[in-house]
Amino acid sequence: MCKDYSNEVIALIEDFKDRGFEWGKDLKLLCFQSNLSKTEMIQEILNHKNLYFTQKQDHDEEIRYTLYFVYNKSRCRFYVITFRSKIRVITVHVIGRRTLRRYFKKRFKKNGYLD
Repeated sequence: MCKDYSNEVIALIEDFKDRGFEWGKDLKLLCFQSNLSKTEMIQEILNHKNLYFTQKQDHDEEIRYTLYFVYNKSRCRFYVITFRSKIRVITVHVIGRRTLRRYFKKRFKKNGYLD
């Protein structure tokens, strides 16, 4: 079971939201992978309404956060972000129902299954 860093990330997002966003991959690719536009991705990260779990990673001397936004039992999207001079969105992926069920069993475990 991993520790949840959601409160830490929410505080960092509040500090960095005025500085803007930068993208780690081509923006068209990220929009295609997530089925969202640029403004929808930005609003989702800033509002953090459906933020369910956040994982922290040390990668190449920088700290990355994986934010899991869970909408219901079968829909989830995760963002990998880091904080430099701006909020940097490295990648965005959609998680399907089967993978999401495995994540609830192995990674999240804080609230169990969504009912």
